[in-house]
Amino acid sequence: MLKRAVISSLQPLVAHRVYTVRHGLARGLKRRGGLGFVPRLGARSAEEEFLEQLTLEGETIYDVGGYEGVFTLFFARRVGPRGHVITFEPNPRNAQRIAENVRLNGFGHVTLRQLALGSAPGRATLVFPPDETARGSLDARIADQIRHEPHVAAVEVEVDTLDQQVASGLPEPDFVKLDVEGLELDVLQGMRTLMSRRHPRLYIELHGADAALKLHNVRAVAALLWEAGYDILHVESQSLLQRPEQLPGAIRGHLYCT
Repeated sequence: MLKRAVISSLQPLVAHRVYTVRHGLARGLKRRGGLGFVPRLGARSAEEEFLEQLTLEGETIYDVGGYEGVFTLFFARRVGPRGHVITFEPNPRNAQRIAENVRLNGFGHVTLRQLALGSAPGRATLVFPPDETARGSLDARIADQIRHEPHVAAVEVEVDTLDQQVASGLPEPDFVKLDVEGLELDVLQGMRTLMSRRHPRLYIELHGADAALKLHNVRAVAALLWEAGYDILHVESQSLLQRPEQLPGAIRGHLYCT
């Protein structure tokens, strides 16, 4: 909680600063805002080490839940000009910052969609702390938690499914990264056709309003992925998840699904 409070207090002070990122997945690239100019404290994360060893050149990648575009920048550099990155970010503040950061780096092979993804088309209310927009959520329980914080913002956003987005003309992805603050199952349900036909690799960060709900989410997501024929690797432990009894150990970290 203290770390979150410190970061929240610093973010407005550096919101308009343009600099070269010094650490993390976007190191060496230009960015406006954030704290990437601060020297690294500690070793690289398991997430960074895992993603940096993937072969992505020339691929089409969907960055679902773009925040301010750090993953978008990383993917754009790794796929190169023959690849394509399509980023989905419903929060207009975040989407504007992604567009700025993409322009700062001259990436012409990035497409930005100011759009939320889910299990069905429609509209929904995105709730978020104004000074910590990365935590914005459409999940009812997480949104309710945020509403009890001192400062809260909300915006109506358009929702679509990935299957519908592909049907409307987007190129099918080779790789999909999901960071959607509790809506992971909904997004996967909205891409069943894509998963059965294309079988893209998936990289998923799981969320929940509390530990019990997060475990429930992990179990539901794993069941859907196993049904779809995916193997699931827990990135942080490098464990292949093959049985329901393994899932409590996966409530923290990331899933890589092939």
